[in-house]
Amino acid sequence: MRHQKYPMKPKSILDLKAGDTGLIGRILGTGSIRQRLLDMGLLPNQTILLKRMAPRGGPVWIELNGTQLALRREEASVILMSSE
Repeated sequence: MRHQKYPMKPKSILDLKAGDTGLIGRILGTGSIRQRLLDMGLLPNQTILLKRMAPRGGPVWIELNGTQLALRREEASVILMSSE
């Protein structure tokens, strides 16, 4: 068993690379950002595929259940991926 000196920081969608898939763990956003993400179907235990990230702070394109979505980086940063 590996012991870590410091706990691992939870990964957000922004930590993925193009072509990576991940399981949504939690949505940290509040207010209208959180509601927008939930309305788009970004819920815990959903698998997403990171399609691409625009350069210089542009949008992040993901695929969820066969649908492609564009997220602002601010939105993507509050979606934490599950460690499992």
